[in-house]
Amino acid sequence: MKVPVEKIAGSFRDPSGYVFRENGGLFRQITQAGQNDFEAFINSGLADKLLDDEAVVPFTFSGRKEMVLILEELPFITYPYEWSFSQLRDGALLTLEIIAEALKRGLVLKDASAFNIAFRKGRPVFIDHTSFTVYRKNEPWCAYRQFIMHFLAPLLLMRKCDLRCLGLFRNDIGGIPLELASRLLPRTTWLSPEILIHVHLHALFDRHVSEARGAARKAELKPNQLENMVSSLHSFIAGMRFPGQRTAWAAYSGSTSYNDESFRFKQACVDSFCRECAPKVCVDLGANNGIFSETVSKYAAVTVAADIDPCAVEQLYRLSREKCPGIIPVLLDLNNPSPGLGVFNGERLSFFDRFRGDLVLGLALIHHLRISGNWSLEQIAELFARMAPRALTEFVPREDPQVKQLLRGREDYCTDWTLEKMCAAFRRRFARCETIPIPGSVRTLIRLSR
Repeated sequence: MKVPVEKIAGSFRDPSGYVFRENGGLFRQITQAGQNDFEAFINSGLADKLLDDEAVVPFTFSGRKEMVLILEELPFITYPYEWSFSQLRDGALLTLEIIAEALKRGLVLKDASAFNIAFRKGRPVFIDHTSFTVYRKNEPWCAYRQFIMHFLAPLLLMRKCDLRCLGLFRNDIGGIPLELASRLLPRTTWLSPEILIHVHLHALFDRHVSEARGAARKAELKPNQLENMVSSLHSFIAGMRFPGQRTAWAAYSGSTSYNDESFRFKQACVDSFCRECAPKVCVDLGANNGIFSETVSKYAAVTVAADIDPCAVEQLYRLSREKCPGIIPVLLDLNNPSPGLGVFNGERLSFFDRFRGDLVLGLALIHHLRISGNWSLEQIAELFARMAPRALTEFVPREDPQVKQLLRGREDYCTDWTLEKMCAAFRRRFARCETIPIPGSVRTLIRLSR
């Protein structure tokens, strides 16, 4: 029986095409409005160049009469507000490199949205095949403002103010408003020619245009000026380095109650369980610097490594780029996870709507959910049961130094925080709940399966 076509909600804004599912496959329909531009994209050789460079998501033609592309489906899509600083920077650089290649062939990007970037094999990849259009000589780059709002403004706020400024992106998927970025950036940034031009003066110009009566004069930008602007932006952004901000979580995670023997035992248990499960897709909640994400990535094709700390996610991205391309880092606060956003909350799916896996790790996690987040034991059990049929977590009791630190000044709080009661909650969700004491430690691993 033929499965009906399911249009992807996040692709409805582009009149040139849309993405849909059918019979288990992922496709892109090129509409009549986008046919000429897409043919120029193919005939110019740009498509082959970007495919060879693995800069764009692979596609083939379906062979139908309509112009339909068969797309490679990426294992897990993350959104810009879930990225590390370097992920956003690398996405910006890829966008500029694609524009530079397009201009050589008489094309340009009409969209410069950060949502057009995903991650594949540890590297950014462009996912919107209908973003290319024929370049009209002396016209300004129509997506320039969008690029600044989606890439440069948030990068500068993360670099000059605070890494948590990336969260502003979640409030407006259209990007960070230039006026807001200009007001938040330190006064010293007015002395930087690049920031002055692309953010501060750009924000003033936007305000002037919005307040002016009558039509604004159409701007012109010669081809060599556009190429120079793209090159200048690339050099400026490439020179940005991770600010290395000290976070409370980084300080907390720097101390553990494990000796070397205990840690080796824990790592061996994780390795053994992952080998037994042979998961295709795993999520590591509270992944920290990725030690156990790296372990599970030996067995899983995809490991979604999630953490609340932007410094940890930066480390996870480096691990993905340099060593474990199957790891997909995600900035995630389980107390306030990424929600559904956009029209009818369907353009950008929530984290839980996107993830479907075989195994979930939650090591040194659940005591934070219970004590810091005030989750009930039943909610903790539901979290694991909702995400995968098998799970490995870790119970950290009240006598552990890190739990004592969390309970400082409120020692009579969370009286139900016992291994027996936690396992009882898990057994209401899982058929099997096995406890494994960690030698030399007061901690216990808990293996779960439905």
